[in-house]
Amino acid sequence: MLNSAATTIKRVGRGPLRLSPEWLLLSLLLIGGILFAMQAQWLWRIDQLFYDIQLKTWSRAAPDDMVIVAVDSASLSTYGRWPWPRSLHADLIDRLSEQGARAIFMDILFVEPERRDPQGDARLAQALASSGRVYLPVIIEQQFDRLVETLPMPTLREQAKGLGHVDIDLDPDGIARRVFLREGLGEARWPSIAVSILRGMEPSILASLPGGRNPATASTGPQTIVRDNHVLIPFAGPPGHFHRISYQDVLQGRYAADTFDNKIVLVGATAPGLGDLLPTPLSGYNRPMSGVEINANLIDALRRGITIESLGQALQLQINGVILFLAFLSFPLLKPKVVLPVLSIVALMTLGMSALLLHGLHIWYPPTAILIGLLLGFPLWSWRRMVRTVHYFEQELTRLRAEPRGIGFAEIPAEISRGLDFLQAILQLEGWILLDAGGAVLQRNGWQAPPTAPILPVPAEPLIQQQRLWIRIPRGDSYWQLGVETAQERVADEPSLQLLVDYTQQFAVTYLPERRGNVELVERQVRRVQTAIADLRAVRRLLSDILRQMVDGMLVINLGGEVVMHNEQAVRLLGLQDETDLAAQDMLSLASQLEIKQEGGLAEAFRQVLVEGENASLEGRIPQGSELLIQLSPLSAAGGHFNGAIIILSDITRLKESERARTQTLNFLSHDLRSPLTSMISMLEIQRSGVGQMDMAEMTERIEQYALKALKLADDFLRLAKAESADYDNFQEVDLVSVAHSALDAVFAEAQEKSIRLLRNRLLEQAWIKADGALLERCLINLLENAIRYSPEGSTVALQMEAGEGTVRCLVIDQGPGIAEADQARIFAPFQQVRKSDDTSGKGTGLGLAFVKVVAAKHRGQISVESEIDGGARFCLSLPFDQDEPL
Repeated sequence: MLNSAATTIKRVGRGPLRLSPEWLLLSLLLIGGILFAMQAQWLWRIDQLFYDIQLKTWSRAAPDDMVIVAVDSASLSTYGRWPWPRSLHADLIDRLSEQGARAIFMDILFVEPERRDPQGDARLAQALASSGRVYLPVIIEQQFDRLVETLPMPTLREQAKGLGHVDIDLDPDGIARRVFLREGLGEARWPSIAVSILRGMEPSILASLPGGRNPATASTGPQTIVRDNHVLIPFAGPPGHFHRISYQDVLQGRYAADTFDNKIVLVGATAPGLGDLLPTPLSGYNRPMSGVEINANLIDALRRGITIESLGQALQLQINGVILFLAFLSFPLLKPKVVLPVLSIVALMTLGMSALLLHGLHIWYPPTAILIGLLLGFPLWSWRRMVRTVHYFEQELTRLRAEPRGIGFAEIPAEISRGLDFLQAILQLEGWILLDAGGAVLQRNGWQAPPTAPILPVPAEPLIQQQRLWIRIPRGDSYWQLGVETAQERVADEPSLQLLVDYTQQFAVTYLPERRGNVELVERQVRRVQTAIADLRAVRRLLSDILRQMVDGMLVINLGGEVVMHNEQAVRLLGLQDETDLAAQDMLSLASQLEIKQEGGLAEAFRQVLVEGENASLEGRIPQGSELLIQLSPLSAAGGHFNGAIIILSDITRLKESERARTQTLNFLSHDLRSPLTSMISMLEIQRSGVGQMDMAEMTERIEQYALKALKLADDFLRLAKAESADYDNFQEVDLVSVAHSALDAVFAEAQEKSIRLLRNRLLEQAWIKADGALLERCLINLLENAIRYSPEGSTVALQMEAGEGTVRCLVIDQGPGIAEADQARIFAPFQQVRKSDDTSGKGTGLGLAFVKVVAAKHRGQISVESEIDGGARFCLSLPFDQDEPL
């Protein structure tokens, strides 16, 4: 029973499929109509056409033991008008019997005595009696408004070997295709002449007759024709296919000796206008076949057991109904592109099944009902599908129109003017004007020239005229013209021109507006869908560009923790090589590679987002990589359920470094710089209190030491700040060799105090580079002071300068205690001291090497160190010669 809900059909592995009740009802109505047409025999003529076509492909050789003696035109010329004397027929029977004919069928009616030759009847009866193998015909005909069975004369009937009816049924189209093997008035008493002959030759050959049975075989009156055992005749070939010999040739002995030996001989009329010439499937109306040859075909088919039976109509109705129902049922389950091929295959299989049954099992199955059902079902299904598609388009377009547009493709001048005002400001345009196709002004701003536009080429290309630029904007079957006034030097500015063109093309309408008079509904819907799809594609490209240009990394995961969307920044921030590495991982494997600072890690954050629907934020670090701020937000689906999460990865490495630097600076201010000042204040308070007083010289010396230490800390800190604010573009050409000499002179006195010898290994006379001389000199002084501070007394500190490939290198070599390899990576960080000095008079600030690193970076160079424990240290400051190609 049909109901309002769709019937669900489940297929293994593919989920439920919906079968429309409407289509189910239409299918049943169409099948019922086809079966009714089949029951009413409306499809009969097309069925017979298929039958005739298949029968023409089923030819076979004529049997060698069957001969037709033809009463033809030549025999009529020899023996005169028909009917001939019966003595002539008696002579023929005698000759055929003498030649050994196995059976003789005289397809001639002998119903009345012959008046012209009374002895002829006796002569014919004697020939029949002598032969003992002659068969005579019986016909049912209408005489004076009543049906009668016309039999041979009693004298001939008594001498005949057997009798049989020779009625051949004609179909409504006048073609002879079928015969009833038994018929008669009141009851089917008379067998077909073919059955009579075959039973007379061998009684057991047709013990049970083939053919479709007549359920109403009981007598309903003497004037009712009762027929049974209906068969279709499989004709062996076209007319003239069987062996034939002329009547006159037989009587005149013009035939071979074995022509009739042990053969079935059929005698009948073949001359035009004389006998019953009937059209057959293999002859048609142009070349009819004689009745005697039709009976010859029937005899041959019965002997071979190849008579054709029609499939019962009830069984046909059942088979056709099931096949059509299954075919129509498959339409909603198949992809549209395979429906027509599947229907073609079903049609070909139906024709093949019909041919197979006909030629293999000798059963006629009419295929027309299925073919017409498929032929009507496909357009009906396509029509319904088209109606549903158009309805779906209308619904979706209504929803799309109700939703906000992803990108504002404006169509009215007021909106385009906002963008033009914006571009006028950033491109420094003098003014602009917007005209319609008729030259009417739509909008203008700052345009001083007359509002006249030149003729622009089609397709539109920007046209430059002195200080004016004209752009054509298509608007369906019309257009706009935008004129821009600009400074002379900006006319050829290609990026500005491209920006203007790209903006104006957002307002281009490249298709004609809809006209309901000449555009069909489906075409209108298709155009609207194309417009909607173009908008969606534009939104998708915009989203893709946004993701690609984002500074932060972005990941979208589903409920299973699988990454379903990401950008390139996320791949880079996670330290992966390419996108395939990210696609092959889930969030648990990625979480194992992160060092999460918060307790619970990523798993707890995901539970908070996906279960509780709250946002989460935590910090993590990629080993030997960046520090990340990880922000998670739930991704909601329709109905309020969560279907994933959005993860934003922000690189906070520089922020953390800045925070650490700020902390170090605060520590420096609060401890290192404050400590000597506090000491000086304490000494003054002690001196003022009178307790533990020291002499003035000692106090002065100590205060001086603390003041100098505080001053050095302040100077180093200020130098570092100045170095960090230096700008390479403001540097001048300086001679690095001269800077190095000045640095050596500056530390000479300090070296003399420790009896340290300064060596100048000068391999260069001059080395001019782009630099800040003061910063470089201070940089070398810091390296030299650092070497002197950590070198023992009486040792040597060397400054060596040499040229490399595109660089000049300054090397400072000392003989101090060396630096452990584990400490070499952090000695250039601020406030770091890793070597012990023999100089007990003071301690470094920890800013000297940090200053050196900053100066090297600002000059697009680098600083490195090579050292071993107790093996001294070798600092190398490398600076580029070519300032246009920084290292």
